Amino acid sequence: IWQGMINTNNEVVNSEKILINLWKHECQRVISDRFVDEADTKWFLRTMDRVVEEFLGDQYKSMIADQMYFVDFLRDMPEATGDEPDDFEFEAPKIYEPIESFESLNERLNMFLAQYNENARGAQMDLVFFRDAMIHLMRVSRIIRTPQGNALLVGVGGSGKQSLTRLASFIAGYFIFQIVLTRAYNATNLMEDLKGIYKRTGVNGQGNTFIFTDQEIKDEGFLEYFNNILSSGEVSNLFARDEMDEMCNELIPVMKKEMPRLPPTQENLYNYFISRARKNLHVVLCFSPVGEKFRSRALKFPGLISGCTMDWFQKWPNDALVAVSRHFIQNYEIQCEPQVKENLIVFMGNLHDGVADKCVQYFQRYRRATHVTPKSYLSFLSGYKEVYTTKLNGINANAHKMAVGLDKLVDAEQQVEILSKELAVKEVDLEAANKAADIVLERVKEKATAAEAIKASVKVDADKAREMTRIIEEQTAIAMGKLEDAKPAIQAAEDALKTIKASDIATVKKLGTPPFLIKLIMDCVCILFQRKLDPVSLDPSAPEPMIKPSWNESLKLMGDPSLLKKLQEYDKDKVNEEMIELLQPYFDFKDFNHDRAVSVCGNVAGLLDWNHAMASFYQVNKEVIPLKDNLTVMQKKLNEATAKLEEAEGVLAEKQAELDAAQAEFDEAMSKKQLLLDDAEACRKKMDAASSLIDGLGGERKRWTMQSKEFKEQIKRLVGDVLLGSAFLSYSGPFNQEYRGNLTKGWGKEMRDRKIPYSLDLNLIDMLADPPTIGEWNLQGLPNDELSIQNGIIVTKALRYPLLIDPQTQGKNWIRNKEAAHNLQITSLHHKYFRNHLEDSLALGRPLLIEDIDEELDPALDNILEKNFFRMGKQLKVKVGDKEVDIMDGFYLYITTKLPNPRYTPEISARTCIIDFTVT
Repeated sequence: IWQGMINTNNEVVNSEKILINLWKHECQRVISDRFVDEADTKWFLRTMDRVVEEFLGDQYKSMIADQMYFVDFLRDMPEATGDEPDDFEFEAPKIYEPIESFESLNERLNMFLAQYNENARGAQMDLVFFRDAMIHLMRVSRIIRTPQGNALLVGVGGSGKQSLTRLASFIAGYFIFQIVLTRAYNATNLMEDLKGIYKRTGVNGQGNTFIFTDQEIKDEGFLEYFNNILSSGEVSNLFARDEMDEMCNELIPVMKKEMPRLPPTQENLYNYFISRARKNLHVVLCFSPVGEKFRSRALKFPGLISGCTMDWFQKWPNDALVAVSRHFIQNYEIQCEPQVKENLIVFMGNLHDGVADKCVQYFQRYRRATHVTPKSYLSFLSGYKEVYTTKLNGINANAHKMAVGLDKLVDAEQQVEILSKELAVKEVDLEAANKAADIVLERVKEKATAAEAIKASVKVDADKAREMTRIIEEQTAIAMGKLEDAKPAIQAAEDALKTIKASDIATVKKLGTPPFLIKLIMDCVCILFQRKLDPVSLDPSAPEPMIKPSWNESLKLMGDPSLLKKLQEYDKDKVNEEMIELLQPYFDFKDFNHDRAVSVCGNVAGLLDWNHAMASFYQVNKEVIPLKDNLTVMQKKLNEATAKLEEAEGVLAEKQAELDAAQAEFDEAMSKKQLLLDDAEACRKKMDAASSLIDGLGGERKRWTMQSKEFKEQIKRLVGDVLLGSAFLSYSGPFNQEYRGNLTKGWGKEMRDRKIPYSLDLNLIDMLADPPTIGEWNLQGLPNDELSIQNGIIVTKALRYPLLIDPQTQGKNWIRNKEAAHNLQITSLHHKYFRNHLEDSLALGRPLLIEDIDEELDPALDNILEKNFFRMGKQLKVKVGDKEVDIMDGFYLYITTKLPNPRYTPEISARTCIIDFTVT
């Protein structure tokens, strides 16, 4: 008591009232906080009032009438001035002083909580500082701020012992330590952890809060170490001799500075180390009073009681429950009247208290232990918000669809009226378009008739021209065929001419007496060139009777230097019948042949062949000439017909252009008419469709209107419906069918009393699950009775992972079938690869079934069950023991037990959703 009182200063204790209230406060913290029964606490307060009145007088009794609380964390850190020494440590002054009010304290604590969450790695805390919570935090803060102050916090799991301790330690600036429990954790591991703590507190002088819960007592021998720490501060054989010597040597300068007159002997250094460790180490034991273990441990290890200042975390009072529900629900948007929301907030606290009372009754009647804890209450509040949001969104979506349907009907009625007016206008336009199209059509017919007449005339001319062309082509082909027959002779003549050179002709010309055959050949050439010959007379020198050659004319002809060229370019068409008659006597001459000419004339013999060729060509050409003449006449007629045809086609083109223009005008008119027709038809179809919609949904409109109003009523009742649903999910799992029904009826009655709207005919199964889902569960092996379906809903919808009391294994079999398609991993706590199965399921996003547990769970599951997940970047993680494991979508945890009546601790009840699958 006095140690607590001297933590303040004369600036704070400036009046008798402050002093006597400080004394009262410390007496309560040291003595009455240990009391279990509220009646004992009240007796203690009455006794204090009586003693003060008896020894000090009435005036002092009136001073302590109002309860006053003292804390040392109300002041802020001083601002730096620049005049501080180098080793000055900036920290808030720890002045033990009374709080102004709980409201101001609440603000201060919320500031510290925000700072804690900023620095916290992992799960952050969301605390509600109602009056009892603030009182407990002040008690814990006082204990750990006192040198050698250790606390024993007693209360069921989830009542806030660890959370408040962590925040109080953060405010004090202490390092917070809690062992990381694994299946292999043993006394050796505990000793290693204690070594680190003693080095931190004894050598480094750092404040340290060691949080230890009864869930971490894997071996009762652990408590022997804590008993020693709390009694004497020493743990036997904690450090080896060389380790101890090394640490003592490090403490020499520290001890000299603090106690300069004390010699640094080994014994003094060791005592200083222990005293410093005890001063800075604050053990906070968080135990549950449920069961016999707490009592037996207190008797077996008295240091746990004598070495600690106790603080009993009793059941949260109703005002605390209401404060918590107000914290979570006040700013959450619920579509209801403010008074209804206030009634809801108050009823939530009453509902939790009512379930706690039912747990006691249930145990008394069936001897089945069930627990509700503050953590269960927080889960219930979170579940309410989640279910309300889901249901509200669903109703709003359906209401939106219904409103859209009604809007469509109203719009359809308006459209019918508008379309009927539009259709009347369009029909007038359509009639005008029909008339315009008929007028244009008449013009098109006139133009088409004229064009067809011209087209018929043009066709006649074209047919004539084509017939002439055909005849010309046939006769030309005949003439060309006959000329083709003469080609060999002509080619031979040309080849013969190519053998003659100008020198050959000059040689012949120079001959004084040329051979007779040469003279004959040259006469033939003169005849073909139509040169003047001598009068016909017989040549006496001829070997046989023959005309006398006209050699002089031949010489003149050969005197032409271009004779060869003229021979090659000779116009064969000039050869006539007279020339052939004149040539015939020469051709009849017996020596007038190629072989004789070659022997007599040499190369000049080619002229003989040329003469023969010209005669042969004439024989062919005399048949071709009439054909050519006829072709010339016909070509002239064809040219005339073609010119006439072109002229007619020109006229036709003009008429066709006029027809095309008229046709284009007609097409445009028809297109416009068709557009109007299509537009009118579309308008008519729209009007028909809208009329059909109105006619077909005329009856639905009334139903939709009523349904739309019903949706609004559903939203009004949703505040109560969701309360029943979320309370059912959070609290009814451990109870049998009878008690679940009693709970629901009781909740409904109180909601009616408090005027919280809800559906009187509400069916929780229909509200929380749809028939197809339930049918699928039945196919997967879930029985079709009401209790089993309720259990299936709780398993799939509750916020906490389910723990199934399943002695007949029907729940486990259902889960096996349900999750078979999702690669369900089945394991047990005693499986040698349990940790591997757990980590793989988390990392791969697979459901995990832990089957056949007893009454305890592996500590490695704690963070998973409490969903203490945290994000690193985009990845969600959780600490499993001392290892951080990724959590992927798809992970879900199922736990089952075959025990027919297990007695789970409140901590397990708070972390899991216990569901009774027992078949009765």
